[in-house]
Amino acid sequence: MRDADWYCDEVIPRLVEVDVVIETDQILAFRPPDPGFGVEHVIVVPKKHVRSLLELDPVLGAGLLEVVQAVAQQVVSEHGGCQVLTTLGNEQHNKHLHMHVAAGAGVARFVTRSELRE
Repeated sequence: MRDADWYCDEVIPRLVEVDVVIETDQILAFRPPDPGFGVEHVIVVPKKHVRSLLELDPVLGAGLLEVVQAVAQQVVSEHGGCQVLTTLGNEQHNKHLHMHVAAGAGVARFVTRSELRE
């Protein structure tokens, strides 16, 4: 049995409206109705329930990575760069594997040690 899952329960069956970027038989990439961060924010999910990256089958993982790569290429060409990330364990708010491709204001920024001291 799986936990309540916004992606499987609402997004994939299209019970909530999303802007689809790329869709394959196994993967869905979309802009969420309420972007979590970044000027550009695309979420990429397997259509089959996979709890997290730690449980991802390598074959499905290859398809997921192909879509993430294609989305990232589009975002980089429009915005000059992007972040690609996923969360695990206690950091994962929805227990369905999802990858974020985000760019612009609102994404996490790395700082140097000297900048931290300022």
